Amino acid sequence: MSLPALSELLQFPIKEDDIVSSHDMSGAANDSEILTLFLNKSAARSSETLRRYEREILRFTAWLYQDMSSGYKEVRLKHLQMYLHHIQNLPDRWLKKGVLPGQPDRILFKGSIRPGKSTDQVIDVLSSFFSFLEKNRYTLGNPAVSLIRSGEKQSRGNTVIRFFHEEEWRHLLHCLDLQAEDSSYSDYEAARTRYIIMLGYSLGLRESELTGHSCNDIHPDNDGGYFLSILGKGRKRRQVPLNQKLVNEIKAFRASYQYEGLLGDDFPLAPRTRRVNGKLAGLSSRGLRFWWQNFMRYCALQAENNQMAERFLSMPFHAMRHTALTHLAQLMDIEDLAIFAGHDSINTTSQYYHTEARRLKKMTEAHFL
Repeated sequence: MSLPALSELLQFPIKEDDIVSSHDMSGAANDSEILTLFLNKSAARSSETLRRYEREILRFTAWLYQDMSSGYKEVRLKHLQMYLHHIQNLPDRWLKKGVLPGQPDRILFKGSIRPGKSTDQVIDVLSSFFSFLEKNRYTLGNPAVSLIRSGEKQSRGNTVIRFFHEEEWRHLLHCLDLQAEDSSYSDYEAARTRYIIMLGYSLGLRESELTGHSCNDIHPDNDGGYFLSILGKGRKRRQVPLNQKLVNEIKAFRASYQYEGLLGDDFPLAPRTRRVNGKLAGLSSRGLRFWWQNFMRYCALQAENNQMAERFLSMPFHAMRHTALTHLAQLMDIEDLAIFAGHDSINTTSQYYHTEARRLKKMTEAHFL
């Protein structure tokens, strides 16, 4: 793990435990070592998880050491509540360089964290971190367990799935055609946009699944076809079949870069615009989100009204997956869709059966006193 020692980053002396507690399962002598163990565990899930956890825990640790003069073992619920207030009302110095003496050019925060879902994401990381400390008996409890969430995950049964409605989906496809004819976009950029959206939609991929795989992950099946082997959320592996039209489109896009066939190399599923050291490299999750936001702004500019434009500007890339699963829900049984999507529970998959909700609405139109 490349993260420098906490004492170097924060300029705050870390107290070494004279004797590691016999109840401590981690063997870590100090906060720096236990953090390294946690991030190594996070890295086993995905590079995106590691990046997010490293960022959030380093921010929290900088505040804890510099403003509270405390370590992880001294953290109580009141400290975490103070930290949430801190990130929602950041003092100016936390928005500038120099917060970390060990990395003087690093800026920890671009702005205050908004209440709601954004704060809940921070709480999720803190909960995971202190749960790890508690399970390994580095701390006596998990102070994050009582933190109150206020975003859309507070009540999972009421979560609204963001997907493209039929009119919006037609508009998105229309914008793909417009971009291909737009002289301000190169033929490559228009083709790349269509290629990434085609793969994301056709295979119902998450951000990390699209950016974390290449044509090396495409394999022949036993029926003369092909499938993509996906290492998904929670390190679960699933195999998604590629239909013939998708196979042809991938081959055609690869051919424009003088790649032959379909598999056997690291041609990225989400390529960058520019080559790196002469090699066609893939987008990171952050790069994918930046590319997606640009395309959503393009769609918003072509929208017929402000309401549709605002909808496109608010849509995350994950809306592509939600849209794909919503469309497939009209064709598949729920058990089959759960396998395709990589869901552990069909309760998760049931959110995509909007067709059932529409049918029930029609059947109950005349049902009233």
